Amino acid sequence: MLGYIRTAQGELRVREYETYRALYCGLCKHMGKCTGQCSRMTLSYDFVFLAALRISLLGEKPQIERKRCVMHPFHPRPTAMRSPTLAYCADASALLVYHKLLDDLRDERGLKRIRALLARPFLHSAYRRAEKRYPMLSQSIMRSLQMLSDYEKNSTNAKSADEPAAIFGGLMEAVFSEGLSGPNARIAATMGRAIGRWIYLADAADDFWEDRKKGRFNPYLRLFGEEPTPADWEDLRLALTALLCEAERAFLLMDSYPTPELREILANILYLGLPQTGERLTHPSDHTKHPKGNDHT
Repeated sequence: MLGYIRTAQGELRVREYETYRALYCGLCKHMGKCTGQCSRMTLSYDFVFLAALRISLLGEKPQIERKRCVMHPFHPRPTAMRSPTLAYCADASALLVYHKLLDDLRDERGLKRIRALLARPFLHSAYRRAEKRYPMLSQSIMRSLQMLSDYEKNSTNAKSADEPAAIFGGLMEAVFSEGLSGPNARIAATMGRAIGRWIYLADAADDFWEDRKKGRFNPYLRLFGEEPTPADWEDLRLALTALLCEAERAFLLMDSYPTPELREILANILYLGLPQTGERLTHPSDHTKHPKGNDHT
């Protein structure tokens, strides 16, 4: 359900792109240190967005150094180092990925369940480390995913996508705002809630045809039937846009940044990257699978 929060890369200036890549590589480094080397296989751009947001709210100026890694042994890359925020994002990623894996073991069949069975031993250690540092967040994620699973199993007559989207929005609200207080907590919570709902609706659109084929729950199958009309896709497009407006209002409340590049990265994702993804996912004639999850380029 993750992997949609990306930049419109061609619209970033060189320094902005280098900062974005430094956060990405820094998150990877912190995952190896905080939650173990195997956790780096689950690296996602979604948590780079979270890192950029929380670093900005906390006024933490990234310490960028050039580092080598296994994936890039000959060409050192700019890497954000010694960041408490990136360490938190590494833990949050481990918790969310592991609980989603357990959810797949309960609910999925076939290849998805086999993948979850194979991945579980490798990711358990990462989860245990993160869970010791953030036990309440781990419980919150687990409860939200259980609520979502129960809803999808039992809501045979559901006529709205808002309810399951709100559950996932609550999950992301907890992840975004953990440990923050005052205005920072309110901004992060609003952003997380809106982004979480957007992710759920975007993912449902992305998986619509596969879910129809395999008989799995998808809120749009209940709303639109098996053959959505162009008007149905337009309604979904408008819903995704409305959620982004909520996230953008939270973004506009942020009035200071450790570096100007961080503001431009967040603005690029909210005003360009996410709308482009939403536009593509709601045009069924161009419905190719978006690359989700890991990206070690």
